[in-house]
Amino acid sequence: MRFCRLSDPTPTYPCLRPCLTELSCASIVFHSQMPNWFPHFFCVLIAALLISRCSAGEVRSTWLARDSLTTKDTIATAMNLAASNNFNVVYVNAWSRGYPLWRSQTFSNETGISIDPTFSTRDVMSEAIAEGHRVGLHVVAWMEYGFVGGYTNWFPGTSGKGKIFDAHPDWVAQQQDGTELDGSGFYWMVHTRPDVQQFLINMTKELVSNYDLDGVELDRIRLSSLAYGYDPFSRSLYAAENGGQPPPNNTSNAGWMRWRADKLNQFHAAAYDALKVLYPRFIVANAPSAYGSSTYAAYNSFCQDWVWWLTNGKVDSIELQCYVSTPTSFSNNLRYASGQISNHISKVSPGFALRPNSVWITTLEILKYVDVARSGGFGGQSVWYHADLTISNYFPNLYTNRYATKAAPSYLPADWRDYSHVTAISNTADAVRAGTWNSSANAGYSGNSIYAATGALTTIDYYCNVPTNGIYEIYVFTVVSGNRATNAPYVCFDACGNVVTNSVNQTLAANTRWTKLADVLLAPGRQRVAQLSNLGVVGSQLVSADAVMISLNRRLSERPSLAHIGGITNGQLALRLGGNVNQRLRIESSTDMVNWGSLT
Repeated sequence: MRFCRLSDPTPTYPCLRPCLTELSCASIVFHSQMPNWFPHFFCVLIAALLISRCSAGEVRSTWLARDSLTTKDTIATAMNLAASNNFNVVYVNAWSRGYPLWRSQTFSNETGISIDPTFSTRDVMSEAIAEGHRVGLHVVAWMEYGFVGGYTNWFPGTSGKGKIFDAHPDWVAQQQDGTELDGSGFYWMVHTRPDVQQFLINMTKELVSNYDLDGVELDRIRLSSLAYGYDPFSRSLYAAENGGQPPPNNTSNAGWMRWRADKLNQFHAAAYDALKVLYPRFIVANAPSAYGSSTYAAYNSFCQDWVWWLTNGKVDSIELQCYVSTPTSFSNNLRYASGQISNHISKVSPGFALRPNSVWITTLEILKYVDVARSGGFGGQSVWYHADLTISNYFPNLYTNRYATKAAPSYLPADWRDYSHVTAISNTADAVRAGTWNSSANAGYSGNSIYAATGALTTIDYYCNVPTNGIYEIYVFTVVSGNRATNAPYVCFDACGNVVTNSVNQTLAANTRWTKLADVLLAPGRQRVAQLSNLGVVGSQLVSADAVMISLNRRLSERPSLAHIGGITNGQLALRLGGNVNQRLRIESSTDMVNWGSLT
């Protein structure tokens, strides 16, 4: 037998090393009767397949906080600005002030409500995904508050601390004297409790399972300060694991710090593994801090051992918060950090702030921060935060002087978010009208929308140039008005001729802009994807028509990856492509040829 061990590439193919880590197989076994040239040929084949999926690039990211999410229009504007200035990743607030910004069944199970009351009629995650993917951005759910379960006076519930603490008063973290509220107005959850950890994991699993996100960024996976960890549960658990001894009164005791950090590490590892089981290509990120040029400040101040996450393969991307006032301090802190993680530096995208300590940096300084990160060999840059980028000329300054050329994050294929298409209503070749359609004064996606009255059948068929095979999300741009249809009927078509029907209430303000209709399988080329008509619309109601968008659902489509699925019989090698068990490849070899075919 001869072996080509894919998890340990030979020196002949060193370029495969960063790519082969995603393969689930440990080795591929070649039959002893195969010709001597076949293992070499097969490695070249895999090289060609994998190199095409590996691209050089850099992370250019920013955070969308609550002030960029107030309406669908503000989200759209934020995404347009980020994309047009050649940013490529946005971290969208998803867990804030003790409430989810999506409709969370996990949170509802615990509290009886599913979303932050501020957004009670909306689903911010769905809105951000539609607008972000429309312009080719990677959309990452930002679990900003991490172990923080409540914020002072923000829908505090009956406990005064937050809804999750109404349901679980024993989840509140404490200092030695019983103090709960920290100096920033936060109530933290007990990080050692298995039920707290599972609560956070279940919420992030919801995001992976229900949304076509590109990743999740965990945040505040730390203590508020070393003063915390003295709640009854943590005291009892520490004693049980340390011969009955209580936690030391000295909050900086080395063993006590290590014990608390280990519990955080265990949580991070469990969260990472749980998400990767659901979707291996999903990016799990984190935003720890780095505020020391000679000390491990995150660990010393918060028991946050982010270096362990990297060295143990329990994080894919680190957005290292280093919000210092000068590029020199930024450089010094990053130099120390890079010494701790020299083998993983490409996974780190240092973050800098535009107004550290409330003082705005200059447009020249912002370029120096980018240069420091690039010269250090890091994987990109992260800018805190989007709303500040819109001030003065920060966006155009970066675009003109550093981001003039588009780039993609190196951890996913360069074309990961290239597969979307909008058919505007003005494109009459692809938005084909039948019956009487009238121009409207109501603005649509691009120009004014159109409308039809009840009566004789009126339709509009939407065609899109589908760029590649896959399952696509179909959206309609909804123009809302008080006299529009409450049940505008849409039909979506897949590549096999199957149909999915849906209706949209065009009087409901929450449906403004992009409304998702369905997930359907589409094939490459020009294809009818949707139809709108006035069927079933009654009385004086009018049917609005505007643009339709398709966007490749990466989670449901999953690009092919090689995985060995069986032994070899009569010179046949069986491989599975991607997560779809029906996508398979058979390779047959003889002494003078190789045949390819699907595996039946």
